[in-house]
Amino acid sequence: MKTATVRQIRNAFPSVLCLIRNGESVAITSRRKVVATLTPPVMQKPVRRSRLWADLDARLAELQQQPMLAVSGADLLAQDRDRY
Repeated sequence: MKTATVRQIRNAFPSVLCLIRNGESVAITSRRKVVATLTPPVMQKPVRRSRLWADLDARLAELQQQPMLAVSGADLLAQDRDRY
């Protein structure tokens, strides 16, 4: 872990920020005592969301096969938005 004084943080923050961006943790000291620690954020896996309209293509094909109802994809989406 690297260390930086409060004065270094004030006067040379870009160089300290570069260390943090490269994955280093930096201990901030004041009068030779550690008062804080700057660490890079913990990377989290993105949450995978299921598609709200996973069966949209199948429902659209089913509706287009019906002779009385010729529904476009935009109309089907508008109906779904009204429902939710």
